[in-house]
Amino acid sequence: MISNHARAMPEETRLAGKLATLVPFTESHGRNTNYASWLRNPEIVKTLNLPSYLDSPISEDDVRDYYYNMISSPTDFFFAVLLNENGRFIGTAKAGHIDFFAGHADIGVMIGEKSLWGMGIATDCLRALARYMFGEIDLRRLTAGVMASNPSMVRVFEKLGFQQEGCFREQDRLGDLYIDHIHLGCLKKEFIT
Repeated sequence: MISNHARAMPEETRLAGKLATLVPFTESHGRNTNYASWLRNPEIVKTLNLPSYLDSPISEDDVRDYYYNMISSPTDFFFAVLLNENGRFIGTAKAGHIDFFAGHADIGVMIGEKSLWGMGIATDCLRALARYMFGEIDLRRLTAGVMASNPSMVRVFEKLGFQQEGCFREQDRLGDLYIDHIHLGCLKKEFIT
């Protein structure tokens, strides 16, 4: 039975995939110099629909404020992504805007280490996160939003059973370009484990 009360993610939570493991994001992850560098890298940030991060490099204070808000939020679960082969911190994943009463949340992933893109890690992380949200948290629906300029991420979600539910035409902006925003959704019974 889904409770209508927000709840904290247990500190011992570990979501193991075949390639990576998700663990609760901590201050030590936030202080890792790689984390801030990912949020300052235009090639990474442009896929996340964070145009303000492209205007000028995000400050240390803003980085800290963001992850503090995420890790203290009762309706967001924020994870560090660790590579299984060596435990290296390579990105983040989150389940955001969790509605425990209606049983849904929005999920996403950022693989900050660009050299690891295209290796199936994003799919692996999102599969582990969706399995947890549908199973342990007992949600009935997950959603995701992707800029149309990132078709590989649309394919990642579709591999997991997500379906395109809508297109918000020219909703996102990247420089002088207006880009469609693809909305995807997956019901528990549609999830491909």
